[in-house]
Amino acid sequence: MKTNDSLQRFIFDTIPIRGEFIQLENTFQTIVDQHPYPAPLRQLLGEALCVAGLLSAIIKFEGRLTVQFRGKGKLKLLLAQCNNQFQMRGLIKWEGDLSYEDLMEAFNEGVLVIMLDPGLNKNRYQGIVAWRNSLIESIEGYFRESEQLATRLWLGVDKNRAAGYLLQVIPGVKSDSIEADMLEHQWQQITQITSLLNADTLLETELEPLLQQLYPGETIRIFPEVSISFHCSCSRKRCEDAILLLGREEAEDELKNKQIIVVTCDFCNKEYSFDRVDVAKIFEDHDKPPTPTQLH
Repeated sequence: MKTNDSLQRFIFDTIPIRGEFIQLENTFQTIVDQHPYPAPLRQLLGEALCVAGLLSAIIKFEGRLTVQFRGKGKLKLLLAQCNNQFQMRGLIKWEGDLSYEDLMEAFNEGVLVIMLDPGLNKNRYQGIVAWRNSLIESIEGYFRESEQLATRLWLGVDKNRAAGYLLQVIPGVKSDSIEADMLEHQWQQITQITSLLNADTLLETELEPLLQQLYPGETIRIFPEVSISFHCSCSRKRCEDAILLLGREEAEDELKNKQIIVVTCDFCNKEYSFDRVDVAKIFEDHDKPPTPTQLH
């Protein structure tokens, strides 16, 4: 039985092409309802979440994948994250009124990146994505130019749901001219057929009937679906670290004004409260020299 939030992989048996299909409902609603996002921002965040989920499924890693944009205009921040357990969260920060066209234009004034954070002090990977008119074109261009992998992407978002569909040539195909020409021909045929996809179809159709409808003459293996959920990694310890970054002087000034410091997570709106005793202990513990058992 298909769930409301899932991702499925598939592969063509006779053509070296693989694909993925993601549909989000509960996860999408939970994330976009954290803030009063207008419709264009809900659409953009839905697209970014689908991209993060699809990329997490084609890149083998442990940790967290992030699609992030930092801008200088009205669109300040776009962030969509998915970890290797397919737990998601996302956020947009903006100023003023923005149409969807304004959002696309805003991407010209900032940096779009894909980041892989494996955690445990391992090296983080960051790839800068050149902006090309839309998120779809930009991701396709990134794989074509940075990874030398032919990739096509389709996205659909409505008020309550988001969905995405990805096709990609499987890496490692022999590169002699005859096989390369044949693969290019097959790729063009498959992507031309798939271009019939629209947002309604992505949002409303399950994968198996969709594949049968698009490619009736092909044998395709569908892998078991994986469930997707919202998960926020905020914690009281992370908030304590944020207060440390604020500094003792600024923290004490804040306490003078409000008697309490409240740190609110932007992703889930959970509040963490710290009174004078809590704040004093944070800085005291930080200033203590390490004990022998803490030394490495």
